[in-house]
Amino acid sequence: MSNPLPAVVVTGASSGIGLAIARRLSQSGFHVFAGVRNLSPASGPADSPHLSEILLDVTQPESLAAARRDVESQLRGTGVFALINNAGIGDLIPLEFTPMDRFRHILEVNLFGVLAATQEFLPLLHQGKGRIVNIGSVGGMVTIPFAASLTASKHAIESLSDALRLELYAAGLHVTCIQPASINSGSAEKLAAQTEATVAGLPPEGRRRYGDVLRKFSRIMLQSETGGSSPDVVAQAVLEVLRAKNPPTRRLVGKDRHLMKFLARGLPDAVRDAIFRRLFLGHPTFGSMPGRGS
Repeated sequence: MSNPLPAVVVTGASSGIGLAIARRLSQSGFHVFAGVRNLSPASGPADSPHLSEILLDVTQPESLAAARRDVESQLRGTGVFALINNAGIGDLIPLEFTPMDRFRHILEVNLFGVLAATQEFLPLLHQGKGRIVNIGSVGGMVTIPFAASLTASKHAIESLSDALRLELYAAGLHVTCIQPASINSGSAEKLAAQTEATVAGLPPEGRRRYGDVLRKFSRIMLQSETGGSSPDVVAQAVLEVLRAKNPPTRRLVGKDRHLMKFLARGLPDAVRDAIFRRLFLGHPTFGSMPGRGS
C-alpha cells in the first residue's frame, strides 16, 4: 500500500537544525526519513509515528545508496516529495596553518555531500514531483576570519542551488536555499570546545600569531550563536517552503539576519573589512605583526 503522507528525507538529522526540521515536518503532515549516522535508542529522536530514522553518511556512497534503497522500499513507488540537505560541519582555524585534509573534509561534508545526496535521491524526487531545500548559511554571503572552510562551502552551496534550480526547472522541481544567520543549534559550543586543541596543534609560530585572537574570536562566536534564534525558526521556514505553491529561491532566517545581509551586500569591502578587523581581530594596524622570517 502506498504511503499516505508525502515523504521527506532530511540529512544530518541527529541534532540541532536537522533534528528540529525532522520533528517539525513529522508533526505537520509529512512522513520524515531522518538521516543519522547512528540510530537512536527507542526513546530517542524517532519519537513520532511519522518519523523514521535511516542510517546515512553523506560522505559515503555505499551509505547513500543503502539509504535510498531503504526509503524506496518503504515508499513502494510513491517517490519522495522533498529532500532537505542539512548535513554539515564547521571548523575554526587560521588558513595559514590549515592542513589540506582538514579543509577538504569540510568541503566533503558540506558541499560534495549535498551534491551526492541530491544525485542519489533525484530519481525518487522526479517520481514524487518533489523539491529540494538546501540549508546554506548567511556565511554564503559574507566571510569571517578563521571559518573560511565553512563559509567557502556555503558560498558554493549558493551556486549549487542556483544551478540545480535552473537545470531542474523543466522537470518541475523547485530548489530553495535557506540561509540561517545566528542560530542556537549547539554547533558553536562544539567548535568552541575544540579551540584549545586547535591552538595547541599549531606550530609555535602559529600559536604566537593566532592563539590569542583565535580564542577571542571563539568567545565572540559562542556568545553570538548561543544568543541566536532557536533551530525551530529554520524548521518553520522549511515547512513554509514545502507548503508554498511557488517556493522562494532563497529564505534568510534567524537573529541578526538583516544586519548580516547589510554587511554582506550594503558596504564596500574596505569598510566591511575594517568592521570585522575591529570586531574579531582587535583592530590591528597593517603589518603590526611581522610574518615568519621578518
